[in-house]
Amino acid sequence: MTNPNTFWNWFIENQHKFLQQQLTNKESLFDSFQRHLNNYSNNLSFILKGLPNGKLKLTITTNGNKTHIIKAAYLVSKAPNLPNWKFKASLKPMHDLDAIIDGTDPAYQFQDLKIKISDLYFLATNYCPESKKFDITVYVMEFWKHPHGLLHHAVTIMLEDLLGEHLAYSKINRLTIEQLPKNNTLIPIHDMKLFFESFDLNL
Repeated sequence: MTNPNTFWNWFIENQHKFLQQQLTNKESLFDSFQRHLNNYSNNLSFILKGLPNGKLKLTITTNGNKTHIIKAAYLVSKAPNLPNWKFKASLKPMHDLDAIIDGTDPAYQFQDLKIKISDLYFLATNYCPESKKFDITVYVMEFWKHPHGLLHHAVTIMLEDLLGEHLAYSKINRLTIEQLPKNNTLIPIHDMKLFFESFDLNL
């Protein structure tokens, strides 16, 4: 693990590139970001999200690994004070459940994919009593329009926001993305936390 100031010095020099409305080489820029983040710690990832006030929110995540929460929090504690940015470490759920239930939750933008948590439905199968995990299939509209890797990345981030990283990774063994069927009798994604909690109580 390197000094967090090394990462933030790079970020300060390059942060203007993320603020551009139309990024011409987004994938290369994000890859560079991840490489510099890996130099601080190999076990962290990031989420970049626009805010209604025009700022960008950078969230450092631990991919569900509780042993690296301190690293994420420490990195964010050393973040510079920049006028167009908000920084945080993703340790708890980041959602407004009422808005998701009502379908008024804000959309996420992943390249050309625009999607809301309230758009998602799920099915849980193959419960493992030893690990207490499920295989989860998440169903999305217009599945065929977008690369599978992009969809998987997007859904993973939204599940972390909905459930919090610890619950998302402690309950989900295998995540699969499928097309939402026309005759939908699936469970709305906002009920996933309740599903997990109710299942544990009924054992």
